[in-house]
Amino acid sequence: MKKLWRLTPMFLVSVALMFAFACSSDEEAVSTSDAAATSTAVPVVESTKGPGASKQEKGTIVFAQSTLQCPHGVNTVYCGAYDSVAWGIGEDLFTWRWTDAGKAPNGGINYEAGQIAESYTLSDDLSSLSVKIRSGVKFHKGYGEMTADDVVHSYNKTNPMITPHSIAPSAANFASLFGKNPAVADGQNVNFSFENFDVAWVNNLMNTGGFVGVVIHSKKAFDENDEDWAKENVVATGPYEVESWIRDDTAVFNAWDGHWEFPNPQARKIIVKAVPQNEVRIAGMQTGEIDATELALKSVPEMVAAGFATTTAGNANQFSFYFSGNMWESVHAGTGAKLDIAGSGVYAREIPWIGNPFSPKDSNNPDGMDDMEQARLVRWAVASSLDRDTINSELLGGLGTPNYVAFIDPKNEYHKEEWKIAYDPGGSVASLEKAGYSKKGDYFFELPIFVPSGSNGGLGEEIADAVGGYMEAIGLKTPVLKYPYAVHRPGLVGRTSTIPILYSDDDGQSVYPHDKPKGLVNSSLTRGGYCVCFETPTIAELYKKAAKEPSLAKRLDYADQFIDHVHYWALQPGVVALPQLTTYNPNVISDWVMQPTPFGTSTFANIKLK
Repeated sequence: MKKLWRLTPMFLVSVALMFAFACSSDEEAVSTSDAAATSTAVPVVESTKGPGASKQEKGTIVFAQSTLQCPHGVNTVYCGAYDSVAWGIGEDLFTWRWTDAGKAPNGGINYEAGQIAESYTLSDDLSSLSVKIRSGVKFHKGYGEMTADDVVHSYNKTNPMITPHSIAPSAANFASLFGKNPAVADGQNVNFSFENFDVAWVNNLMNTGGFVGVVIHSKKAFDENDEDWAKENVVATGPYEVESWIRDDTAVFNAWDGHWEFPNPQARKIIVKAVPQNEVRIAGMQTGEIDATELALKSVPEMVAAGFATTTAGNANQFSFYFSGNMWESVHAGTGAKLDIAGSGVYAREIPWIGNPFSPKDSNNPDGMDDMEQARLVRWAVASSLDRDTINSELLGGLGTPNYVAFIDPKNEYHKEEWKIAYDPGGSVASLEKAGYSKKGDYFFELPIFVPSGSNGGLGEEIADAVGGYMEAIGLKTPVLKYPYAVHRPGLVGRTSTIPILYSDDDGQSVYPHDKPKGLVNSSLTRGGYCVCFETPTIAELYKKAAKEPSLAKRLDYADQFIDHVHYWALQPGVVALPQLTTYNPNVISDWVMQPTPFGTSTFANIKLK
């Protein structure tokens, strides 16, 4: 029988079960510590209990997820930008829409549906873009009609080449796409000049569906107040207006009637609660305190069998390794400027999983082997140490898919058999020994891994524990570091991180088309902004070619070359692909067609109530 290392049993949480459910008011949030202080008994809820009546007033939906980031009121911050656009708080120029919305997610996807944009004109030489802004779009909180100036303000605040302190999710992408070229208002149009044209500008980079984009905020609200005010107060244009938003606690949204696309949503009030424990989210669904939630996949089959329903925005997260620190570029792929990587802190000491192309010979290389091959063997040892099938069955309830290399889902029509990685712990040990390492006691050496706390509804941390256990089994001492992603991000932006990270990354989403140019944040092109913290010249060149290539066949070929490259070097081996499912109470919600997105739960405005 296969053993899943470090698999922690699922227990009902005691004190936390009282969470904010102790409050009966839609408006009031009770913290975990307050609830613990007032509770005297802990109800035990059977896992097979089916859905009952909601404890909310009709028209109010309580949605729970493992974390709640800070409000995204200005584009210089990271915060909850992805949630804001998925839920319907903010909007960008373009978005994704099912081509057959009534059959989602079985229909095709329109990857460039106009949102704030009404139309666009792209110059023949691909150097510039003019976007006509939709008229009649109103800002929340009485800040008037949106204009081209608001779009300019929002885009320029995001771009770190114009606003250096921007750490927005799309900051790195805009640094490459626009460089120092600011967006400029021209009547009802906004004009953009490209520094590095990218064919994905419309379906990914300037698009709320594409894991990048921005939220269009009110320039007037920003000017009348200041940036600190904007960090706490969201003034955007979506079908829901923010009433309140407290990080790691509760956010309350009210329907914004008269929205251009979603007028008069049936769900009049949305209350989003941060509920870290999966067991507590299950209990809340069973007692009617929660109407919809994201659950660990392992819990979903039993909930469905008990009578709950699920919906999806059509995506699966490709939970994968990214071996940060492998910085192999010597010149900036965009500007040609010299990069002093060899003298950076990344190569200040020997790190087994990081190859050094600048000093490929060192004292611990076996005869005839350079440092690049030695580090490749270490990464391959990790990649082949994982029993992906058991992780899927034990932690994901069999609902996921073993994943072998990030950026390609095994279910994708373009996936190749040669990209699979067999579970081979014996081979892993042999690779480490071939690389010149021998055990000192129980371990060859220490190889820590980082997983963002709360990732994938908290399941990411369980997967990381299992991964760490498999690595320990082949003789790698593996501390599993768990803390907020925002704490880790500065090291990725600064290109100083050397700890492998386990998460999905921007492009690790199954909903993306395979021909999408791959590897922007795996290259120096996004310096000044985010990367996964490994960079290779091959990736940079493939990305630049694909980004400017109008031929689908050629873009598919470049995509295959990218996968071949990262597969051979084991730079981003996959673990599992996790379908993003939202579980809801069918006694409250009769139907919920989400629009396509990589962000999980989306489109509260499409909820149909009983």
